[in-house]
Amino acid sequence: MMTNLDVAQIIIEAFSRRGVTQFIISPGSRSTPLTVAIARHPRAKTMVHYDERGAAFFALGYARATGKPAVLVCTSGTAVANYFPAVIEASMDNIPMIILSADRPPELIDVGANQAIFQQNIYGVYPRLALNLEPPETGTIATDILSQVDELFDVSTGDHPGPVHLNCQFREPLLPEESENSDSPTFNPEWVDKNSRYISKPSTSLPLSAERLQLAIQNLEKSKRGLVIVGRAVSNVSSNSILQLSETLKLPVFPDVQSKLRFGDHPHVINHYDLALLANDPQEFKPDFVIQFGGAFTSKRLLNYLDDSNIFYISLKETPERIDPNHRVSLELQTDINEFCQSLYAQKINQNSQWLSSWQLIEKRIAISISNLFEDESRLTEPGTSYQLSKLTPGNHALMLANSMSVREMEMFASTGHFEGDIVANRGASGIDGLLATAAGYGTGSECPVTLLLGDLAFLHDLNSLQLIKRSQQPIIMVVINNDGGGIFSFLPVRNETDVFEPFFGTPHGLTLEHAASMYGLSYSNPKDMEAFKAIYNEATKQAESIIIELVTDRSENHRFHHQIFESLRESS
Repeated sequence: MMTNLDVAQIIIEAFSRRGVTQFIISPGSRSTPLTVAIARHPRAKTMVHYDERGAAFFALGYARATGKPAVLVCTSGTAVANYFPAVIEASMDNIPMIILSADRPPELIDVGANQAIFQQNIYGVYPRLALNLEPPETGTIATDILSQVDELFDVSTGDHPGPVHLNCQFREPLLPEESENSDSPTFNPEWVDKNSRYISKPSTSLPLSAERLQLAIQNLEKSKRGLVIVGRAVSNVSSNSILQLSETLKLPVFPDVQSKLRFGDHPHVINHYDLALLANDPQEFKPDFVIQFGGAFTSKRLLNYLDDSNIFYISLKETPERIDPNHRVSLELQTDINEFCQSLYAQKINQNSQWLSSWQLIEKRIAISISNLFEDESRLTEPGTSYQLSKLTPGNHALMLANSMSVREMEMFASTGHFEGDIVANRGASGIDGLLATAAGYGTGSECPVTLLLGDLAFLHDLNSLQLIKRSQQPIIMVVINNDGGGIFSFLPVRNETDVFEPFFGTPHGLTLEHAASMYGLSYSNPKDMEAFKAIYNEATKQAESIIIELVTDRSENHRFHHQIFESLRESS
């Protein structure tokens, strides 16, 4: 009869054959067969972390960097539930992830047994595939398990990548009484000797419909004010094709902050479109034709600007999810971005060059204004921090942005033509969860340093993951804006409800971060002005260790400063 360990060895070996090398283990008893199989596997790279939520976001960051899933392993009970926030983020942002949860056998479910919950399909609609593996019996066949593993991997990494879940039920004894200390699986020697996957699956490609392409071309030919939007999850190769298309058609390009185009210096790219829409009357600059490439974008002003039934709106993605929060998309295409762009290159379509020139003049004026505001500013301000980081962050770093204010301020105030590295953000569900862990995972996967810009609440929310930062072989520079609470709420209408605003939304905590750094043995600095911050950050990029750089600011002053900037831009428009 096949043992629990035999089953676990089959699973781990099969994933290894598919190219999975990173395994993240949360300690527990019921998962013993899986943990032992991983620990003894010669090609398995392991990370052990006691906090399942942080472990899952580490796996998310690793997959963001590599495009390959890591395998998460946990015991039964609430351990598997703690993966849920990262599962949601992975699902909504098309990030591959593999979860192996250990479980009690069927006879111990719903009878009051310890650490036994309903784990099958616990993640609801978010996994791309969820399977249950019953405890090994006399009739358990290795090939059945191999088939399930291959299907899980294919789904996780396929045309619609995302998380998959295999719930593994194990009876006691969890290990054979005489568990051989060996890395050689005890099953199917012929398969083990083959250096290949168990089942071969042909690759698939998405054809571009001629009928839909013709509809896009017809509406583009009728338009006078076309616009290209680049959302997240657009590759560098596709970005180059999009730029070539914009040159051919004389179209302005609005790049989301997660697009590397946002930090470039191409004449068709309008980097400060968010501030342009704030400083100018959007009604005077309405497009009549829009192509949005890739996923969603961050700017709410842009979303409002595009909420117009007179726009012929194309949403083009390489994955099947719907991106249409305004319910204004006229034509939805799921196809290869490069193929679509190449199909339009040959079209002799004349766009209004004055439309492009108008946007270029606005971009130039705002870029100069932002530079004048921040270049010699000595005060520590939140917009100024984003501006300086966009110029100071080395190209070999990834720049990771937290949600709420960090990602928005970088989009609005970042300079262009300086930063050349990768941009990372957890914008699938835009949660506060797991940002330190994601940065640590991204550093491990990319084998590059990471600069992380985040607020105090996001930092405190993931405090346990400082252990992952401490163990990271790549330096993680954490620039933490500590404004003693939730800064973004000062920009929302609820700020006027003065009787409830501070305790329930501002949520001041009165904490500083120096002792957290000391607890985890991390370097720490607390610069008091912008020149000191620039010097400390530049020095940190030359070191091989992680550091917390805490910038103390005032939420009310930050709100006032933003509005001073906005009024200045409106007056100069």
